[in-house]
Amino acid sequence: MGTTITKRAARFSAIGAATTAALLLAGCASGTGGDSGSGDAETFDLTWTSYTTPEGYYSMAMDEWISIVEEETDGRVNIEPFYMGSLCATLDGLACAKDGRADIAYTSPAFHPAEFPLANVVTVPFVAKDPVAQTATQQELYNTNADYAAEFDKQGVHALYFAPVTTSILGAKQEISSYEGLEGLSVRGTARMLKALEIGGANPSAIAVSEIYESIENGVINAWSSTGLESAVTEWNLGEVTKYMIDTQSGSFINVMAVINKDVWDTLPADIQKIMNDASAKVWGGLSGEYLDAIFDATCDKVDQQGVKLSTWSDAEAQKWADAVGDTLVNDWRAEAKSAGASDEQIDAFYADYLQKLEVASADSDYVPPVEYCLNRG
Repeated sequence: MGTTITKRAARFSAIGAATTAALLLAGCASGTGGDSGSGDAETFDLTWTSYTTPEGYYSMAMDEWISIVEEETDGRVNIEPFYMGSLCATLDGLACAKDGRADIAYTSPAFHPAEFPLANVVTVPFVAKDPVAQTATQQELYNTNADYAAEFDKQGVHALYFAPVTTSILGAKQEISSYEGLEGLSVRGTARMLKALEIGGANPSAIAVSEIYESIENGVINAWSSTGLESAVTEWNLGEVTKYMIDTQSGSFINVMAVINKDVWDTLPADIQKIMNDASAKVWGGLSGEYLDAIFDATCDKVDQQGVKLSTWSDAEAQKWADAVGDTLVNDWRAEAKSAGASDEQIDAFYADYLQKLEVASADSDYVPPVEYCLNRG
């Protein structure tokens, strides 16, 4: 962090505030550090490390958030984004935010289960069917659950917002209309979806999302999972190599969070903190209605352009997979959280709080999964 503004040489163009807002669920975390006003107009140079491509929806949302903050602070804050791990590698984002190599980082609890044992509950599929509600739940937990918030404090970071990954899609070269179709499938997965796929009889591989296209082309795998429809067709063009994309109703499996170095956050004047919180709220506020429709319409157009055939498993087929998985993945999360130092009492209390808040958020959400949206669009 510096004290002299230097404007970026270039900024990748966002697709517009409305479309950008649709892809990001942000929160309104509160801070206590900094001065109460603009003071002597001290300026701040900040860096943001991201593992996403410039075209990805997280980057578009990040760019919009940055634009709001820079405009509203009248040049007192300048934020330079670094895409595709050009500043810090994907798994190093948290460490970079902690040690100052970057001020802000995109990361995920899935990348750091030992550091975020409770927060890593978001990686358990078949629990949250609505990623928007799940992300709202995370923000509410950050604001109200002391054990949850303490994980961030312990890592020396403050959460700026949480962002959803839409429900996991199964992409394949052929139609897979039933749970039994997973048997023997060579499929890419990530996080706990790897075990879920294995339980379903598939042969899962932990392949980076950026390597799916080539792996399909070369016959290393014949299907992929653990990727949202928007990312699959708009960012990675996977419809060019897998013409069938299926919503198996396995629900949310991972998400993303933007964190800022806690010392940097506490150094920012209160009015700048508020502007950042308001920027998160403004982007978050667009995650409904016409804004969500806009990004889903763009996704559906890409689906059509790539000749993808969409389908959704019936409730009965989806339930077969959920029943086969049972409590296995939840118990895995519990064991990992306990190994990281959480007590049984803490885990039980946190999980109950998580489920209660998730139920409330789900009831308030009007989220429609993208596959269903595209199929209904006609």
